[in-house]
Amino acid sequence: MNRKLKKVILDVDTGSDDAVAIISALLCDELDVLGIMASFGNCALKYTLKNTLRVVDLLKADVPVFAGCPEPMVKNLLPGREANNSRIVPKVVVDGKTMLIHENDLPLPEPTSRAQEKPACVWLWETLKYAEEKITIIPVGPMTNLAMVLRMDPSVAENIEEVVFMGGGVSINNVTPCAEVNVFNDPDAAKIVLHSGVPVTMVTLDATCSSQFGYEDVERIAAIGNPAAKFTAEIIRHYIDTTNAANVFGKEKRAPIHDVLAVCAAIDKSVLTDVRREAADIDISGGIADGQLVVDHRPIADPKYPIDIAYHGDGDKLLNMVCSHLEKYAAKVK
Repeated sequence: MNRKLKKVILDVDTGSDDAVAIISALLCDELDVLGIMASFGNCALKYTLKNTLRVVDLLKADVPVFAGCPEPMVKNLLPGREANNSRIVPKVVVDGKTMLIHENDLPLPEPTSRAQEKPACVWLWETLKYAEEKITIIPVGPMTNLAMVLRMDPSVAENIEEVVFMGGGVSINNVTPCAEVNVFNDPDAAKIVLHSGVPVTMVTLDATCSSQFGYEDVERIAAIGNPAAKFTAEIIRHYIDTTNAANVFGKEKRAPIHDVLAVCAAIDKSVLTDVRREAADIDISGGIADGQLVVDHRPIADPKYPIDIAYHGDGDKLLNMVCSHLEKYAAKVK
């Protein structure tokens, strides 16, 4: 008996960890990826779109890629909105060479495939509006594309099974003391999605940082030997090198590959080992806490916008899932 695949849409800002997430989503046996939307985020849209196409070409995947929003919904309309933020852009020097955590160009050939002419938001609206069964959205960058569609036509929320979002932090943040970068890049979009009534699971930095990859994991992945595994190992090694050199997660010679945890959670929620349904919101004040995920831990908290917040991930299970997906390369890629 054939198992029914979960219909999903990826929303990425590729980026290194996004690349690993795309590979897992396209190689696994559980997901039917209807399309991939790219947005600004780790890099400008012209780079994230090209990088997304590079990864799709690596897997020879027959999946449409759409160009999404090149900037936040409203944040850039307010000059000086970030003036109160203690934003840190890490300077990375490895072996005397200045590097970026997310390089503008992934180490893959120039893409031969092309993005669809239709804008991502138009395609997303059409796909959700006329869906015959509910669809799961997996945003692993800013949620601008999804928020634009929900703002335009809130009724499409009825056809969303769930949003599994890599973003936010409770006790751990990165781009500012209060904010995780995917939320910070478009706090208004995140707030719209959280207020939409759609079921949301937030795969926070707390969860991703509890399930990190080390150099020994890189060697295990590389040993799988196929092109996808070799590329994944190279990307993860680069991420560990650069984040450790910049002291982003401490100098433990390990690093979280954030986005793939969200994809794996969409496949199997048990990879998240501490998930709490809590009242939460997003700060959009433009002050020092702009982009903060605000979780109300009080017993009397107003449950108007409850979401499922992941605090911990199973690192061993995550690694095993990623390896299992990579091992399917020969069967999936013809």
